[in-house]
Amino acid sequence: MASAGLSACGGPSASKKLTLSTSSGPPGTVVTVSGKAGSGCSAGTNWFGFDFERPGGKGPLTQMTTPVQTNGSWSVTFVVPSYLGGTGKAGLGAPTTPGRYELVAKACKSHVVATATFQVTSGQLPASTARQYVGIVSTSDGQGYWLVRADGAVSTFGDAHSYGSLPAGEAAAGGGVVGMARTYDGKGYWLATADGAVYSFGDAPKYGSLLIKHIKPAGPVVGITPTPNGRGYWLLSAGGHVYGFGNARVIGMPTSHLAPFDAIVARPAGGYIVTAGDDGAVFLYPGNEFVSGGPGTAQATTLVGTAVTPSGNGAWQAGMDGGVSTWGDAGFYGSVPGQGESPPAPVTAIAATPDGRGYWLLGAKGHIYSFGDAKVFPASP
Repeated sequence: MASAGLSACGGPSASKKLTLSTSSGPPGTVVTVSGKAGSGCSAGTNWFGFDFERPGGKGPLTQMTTPVQTNGSWSVTFVVPSYLGGTGKAGLGAPTTPGRYELVAKACKSHVVATATFQVTSGQLPASTARQYVGIVSTSDGQGYWLVRADGAVSTFGDAHSYGSLPAGEAAAGGGVVGMARTYDGKGYWLATADGAVYSFGDAPKYGSLLIKHIKPAGPVVGITPTPNGRGYWLLSAGGHVYGFGNARVIGMPTSHLAPFDAIVARPAGGYIVTAGDDGAVFLYPGNEFVSGGPGTAQATTLVGTAVTPSGNGAWQAGMDGGVSTWGDAGFYGSVPGQGESPPAPVTAIAATPDGRGYWLLGAKGHIYSFGDAKVFPASP
């Protein structure tokens, strides 16, 4: 068993077999896992956890926790990761390669409650994800936004202007576009791909990339964020490594925490925030502060994106089910489940309005969910 396994309460009536919505697929597959927590596990005060790992707990893993419901059941939705974390000296793990994996549910004394097998069918994201929307960036006045797909296509809404898209072939060669960042004046933007390449459009300067420097990232790159003055940007890998370009200075990285990580966002006064997708861990730099989430944090879905408040002392985190969690001075303005909706496709990103009084959630098929003072805009002319 993996020594970092999560804890939960269990009892004689706990499920001996986990129920999976699907038992095979490549990285990127959405899987729902459910079961019975058993007697002695009360709703509201306990949580249930499992590891996604190689058989026998050998090697890196990813983890998830979820609250126990009033009827004693539990259910969690996650994405088969393209990268598994690790707890070694460098905090590195390994890519999720084809083969047999296990989902191992844990009880309060870390003994196994139930297991289920999952077959990873390939090491590549499915072709169907190429047209999925992966990023949303607000214009400086909040009266528009850019959307970007994994295949490099950029679309504009409201007062956002188009400065071009990345050809689909280049996007595919780099593992797909994973993030977008706009320039300080909003007259350009950068697109980052999973292999660490960065492409400039409009007035976006070329500050370099991992690909140009022949640096292989610690796991696929998962996000890009610009410095406050737009004279540089940071890239984040799934392994938790931060890479700086231009005037973006690396001032720390959470290498002691289990990967995978999902987002990096710049703080307006300087520095950045790094977040983990499976347990909602939030790390604040400068200071190397661990301020929220982490092992034992109950959540029912993988977190997919983060948006920072204007002060830089709070943030919103979006789940693939459309849920929103907050920390610091971030106000809660609603969520997709809170509206009684179930998104037709996983939510993939979040962006905040400039005044921090609202936010948008982006669905993989391009649907926009708006909350607070965030408005939905028509496509730009």
